[in-house]
Amino acid sequence: MGLLDDRICLVSGAGQGLGRSVALEMAAEGAGVVLLERNGETVAAVASEIEAAGGKAYPYSLDVTDYARYEQVVGDVVIAHGRIDVLVNNAAINPPTRTLLDDTLEDWRRTITINLEAVYMGSKLVAPHMVRRQSGRIIHIASIQGFASSGECGSYNAAKGGIIAYTKSMAVELGRYNILVNAVAPGFMVTPMSMVNGVDETTTPDFIDWYVDRRKIPLGRAGLPEDVSGTVVFLASDYCRYMTGQLLVVDGGLMSTF
Repeated sequence: MGLLDDRICLVSGAGQGLGRSVALEMAAEGAGVVLLERNGETVAAVASEIEAAGGKAYPYSLDVTDYARYEQVVGDVVIAHGRIDVLVNNAAINPPTRTLLDDTLEDWRRTITINLEAVYMGSKLVAPHMVRRQSGRIIHIASIQGFASSGECGSYNAAKGGIIAYTKSMAVELGRYNILVNAVAPGFMVTPMSMVNGVDETTTPDFIDWYVDRRKIPLGRAGLPEDVSGTVVFLASDYCRYMTGQLLVVDGGLMSTF
């Protein structure tokens, strides 16, 4: 028996990084996983990986800001499977490292649209189907940058901070329908999102010196997608029954240090 046997789980941004890891782990726990990803090649590759391991995958090439297409996909999934048990709002972009003094309104709007507005719209499209069944789980992927900042990525910080606040609001609103809403805040992770201005931030000498050698991250390394995806699976499973409106921080202990 898997933790998610026979559940239909929808994961956005499922073609790489954390989304891929979440999709693989959910499938391994028995879920049928609906994969949303704007890159058709990567989402097909993840679907093939799941199916090769004996799992069930339903890939869709989708830009999460194409709300008409998103609505169509949600409708198709509900028609095909009768329900969506779990929604994981994971899709996001890592904007260029810029400050308030040198970014642009266009940069700001693009980041907020993809990283926050699409979370709202994905939830808005899926929640009514959960309300109808009086059951569901919605899990947002936030970030420690939602409550701590380097001062160089304000739009990203604002979007992730908005997710944290909206998690609590949604939990209060949807609790009466037995829909649990929680968020996960990863710390530094080795994913395509760790590429900043063409460099993997987790491999730079400054990162290694401060976060690894000096143990600013107590566990002494950046996180891997597999370090976080299990937390998402827990929130989607029956082991999580009386927790809603919460933020689980998975950062190797980073936010516990001075």
